Amino acid sequence: MKIPSLLSRFFVLGVTTALSAFAASPRPASPPPPVEVAPNIIVVLADDIGWGDAGCYGATQIATPNIDRLAREGRRFDQGYSSAAVCTPTRYSLLTGSYAWRSDKVGVNRGVANGASPLLIPTDQPTAPGLLRQAGYRTAIIGKWHLGFGLTKPDYNQELRPGPLEVGFDEFFGIPATNDRIPTMLVRNHRVEGLDPADPVSYTYDKAEAEAAGMSPWAAGRNRIGWAKGGKAAWWKDTELADIHTRESIAFIERNRANRFFLYYAPHNVHAPKVPGPRFKGRSGLGDRADLLLEFDASLGALLQSLDTLGLAENTLVIYSSDNGAYINEEQGHRPTGPFRGIKSGLWEGGSRVPFIVRWPARISPGESVDLVSTLDIPATICAAAGVTPPAEAFADSFDFLPPLLGRTDAPKRDSLILQDGNGRLALRSGRWKYIPDLDTADGWKSARKAADTPARPGLFDLSADPGEKQNLFALRPAEAQRLAEQLATAQASPRTRL
Repeated sequence: MKIPSLLSRFFVLGVTTALSAFAASPRPASPPPPVEVAPNIIVVLADDIGWGDAGCYGATQIATPNIDRLAREGRRFDQGYSSAAVCTPTRYSLLTGSYAWRSDKVGVNRGVANGASPLLIPTDQPTAPGLLRQAGYRTAIIGKWHLGFGLTKPDYNQELRPGPLEVGFDEFFGIPATNDRIPTMLVRNHRVEGLDPADPVSYTYDKAEAEAAGMSPWAAGRNRIGWAKGGKAAWWKDTELADIHTRESIAFIERNRANRFFLYYAPHNVHAPKVPGPRFKGRSGLGDRADLLLEFDASLGALLQSLDTLGLAENTLVIYSSDNGAYINEEQGHRPTGPFRGIKSGLWEGGSRVPFIVRWPARISPGESVDLVSTLDIPATICAAAGVTPPAEAFADSFDFLPPLLGRTDAPKRDSLILQDGNGRLALRSGRWKYIPDLDTADGWKSARKAADTPARPGLFDLSADPGEKQNLFALRPAEAQRLAEQLATAQASPRTRL
């Protein structure tokens, strides 16, 4: 696919640059900014990018000039977390401000969604994009959705509703689930783009059903999760996805340059299958995943450059993070998870400790922060920045971290966070402590099968002294472990942790 010349220049610029609970006390609402300075808002949620993947977080074997630029011009958080160690729950929480384990829907409270999932956010549940849209923002999600369509298994030959547009977005363009799952077709608003009615798509995630119907896991150039047949005219090309999503994002910004807008940019990088575009193939020298990281960095650079070109950078709030930790610890000497133990889907720090950077030149001074913050807190924070007061029932677990960003030294800060793994199990981060109810299950999807009658083996770690979670202090600090276990149980029984 040919990229417009403006985007080409941005990518060239990015590549050239690369080569050369819970609060201690109730949090008062931050005073809303005057309407005339309410910012544009861009939330960038990368896919499977780890805490240690960028130079600003200590990486030395890979160049990430645009992530580093964002950190240099904004506030870089050392203790940023995704609300879950896998993608769908984090994406649910980022929009709803509620812990995903509160939901009764599989794919949110445990596991992840697939392309057959119905819509996982109730259409009557307040969301950040919905509240911003009511306040006059133009809202869009471009990239990975992964929160389902319709009321039952979606039919991709028909209108896909309810979906993103019914939970707060004016526009949607992107992939339905993960890029390694069927169906491999791009959706615009309510319909698959480019689908040939004479070649309808049918699909399943049931092997027996697939064999009976003659379906194949082969789609858009490689085997995927699931089985399908038909729909070939609408297949995406993996090598073009990053360019397509970036182009669409820049076009949205350009169309709304005179309006207030909220863009949720959700690229597929660096999720499997690891298929970088031709400009980036082999460029890192570390492998396809690292090549995809370079591709993401260039895409981010293109977005930042578009804000510069349009004169919007000064009053645009940009938040960058990742939906979970990296899926590997080592890549030819590069450490995607930094100093942390574990990977995606687990309860160790590597599963959910992620990059977290906030830039708003008009209001936020550059620097670094050791404050505890989560993707779960994005809804309350962006609404506060926009001067939007959420309904009392909204954002049950989302804390506004804007006051300390704006220099309020007396502002209360989040001191606790519940973490969720890929199986729906929970852990608690509280102050300097980390409590894992059963270490035998802490590896998430990688955990060995455990007999039901095997007793739990709790873990307690002092992250201030032991960020790699190597020394289990459970036997030495039983009272502390008991306190945290009770705190976790109390939070699970409570309908909200935002006071």
